[in-house]
Amino acid sequence: MFGKISKDMEVKASIREAWEVYCSPKVGMIIRAELGHLSSVAILEGDGSSVGTVVEIKPCPGVSTFLPYKERFTMIDHEKKMREVEMIEGWYIDLGFTAFRIRLELIDKEEDACIARLTIEYEASEEVVNAYGSIVTMYPFMSATEIINRYIENNKT
Repeated sequence: MFGKISKDMEVKASIREAWEVYCSPKVGMIIRAELGHLSSVAILEGDGSSVGTVVEIKPCPGVSTFLPYKERFTMIDHEKKMREVEMIEGWYIDLGFTAFRIRLELIDKEEDACIARLTIEYEASEEVVNAYGSIVTMYPFMSATEIINRYIENNKT
């Protein structure tokens, strides 16, 4: 079975300013600095800003509602202002999902604003979806996006 959920958020900065941050390795540092429930966000492979990069996200035990996981950057399109990561280990994969992708797309709105569209796509057997489909949530990813957007808005050039 295939599932997809998506949500848009406004960023009060130009698409250029937003993309500059979203495609940089400092995204993990920004998120970890603001979210007290993350014990680490570590780049395990790659440079943190190109396809093939592997990042490990570990929540603080007993504090967070999500499980540790690793993600690989599978697509970064500088023209379309789009990046995609795929969960490769942990969390949803350990629950039996065969694929779990998170895509961020920036959409030009006006000179000093753009839209950050976050999309989750997942694949799993009907049995896994029946057991765990209700826990697929945008919440942790939207929280991270809100933090990054706030950083972008507060650090405009």
